[in-house]
Amino acid sequence: MTTSSYEALSAPFEQVHKDTRGGVELEYITGEQCIRRLNEALGVDAWSFRVLQHGIHAEADEVWVLGELTATIGERTVTRQQFGSQKVKRSRATNAPLDLGFDLKGAATDALKKCAMSLGVGLYLARREAPGEPARAEVASIAPTCEACGEPLGAVRFRDGTTWTAAQLAAHGRRKHGRILCMAHYRQANAAGRATTA
Repeated sequence: MTTSSYEALSAPFEQVHKDTRGGVELEYITGEQCIRRLNEALGVDAWSFRVLQHGIHAEADEVWVLGELTATIGERTVTRQQFGSQKVKRSRATNAPLDLGFDLKGAATDALKKCAMSLGVGLYLARREAPGEPARAEVASIAPTCEACGEPLGAVRFRDGTTWTAAQLAAHGRRKHGRILCMAHYRQANAAGRATTA
């Protein structure tokens, strides 16, 4: 990748959006901003995105997409793959999914943004450690514990063969319920959430 291409792809955005998950404030760009940046930096005919696989993860109440971004930069073609996910939006009255197609579209957009980030788009928005915060390598070496029962988290294998590491389970708990939960309490929180929206 040429320096000028990377600078065009990785340039800061004039406007970013903010969201707070699990007590942590995150900054992000929209799918439209990502697509516009790829079009402007590479050209509309120099990149493409496709969905390779998609599915529903019932245990997590999420849809997922494996996406692939292919970009021509100078004389080279590069390919990046990433997973994206989206929580299933449900009817408050019936608890039935409202629009799985829309949820899959959101997961595809998430996958696109993650693929583009590996080319520099919005990479600077990735969370950095605050002063005095332990380095990520140190945090990774400490097994996360459930905030409901205090038990250390372990890897979880689902019926469909999918496996979450303890770190992934902790991240899903933070994102979905605002706290780190073991699988038993994660499922309880999912059930409680569905009951309150019914």
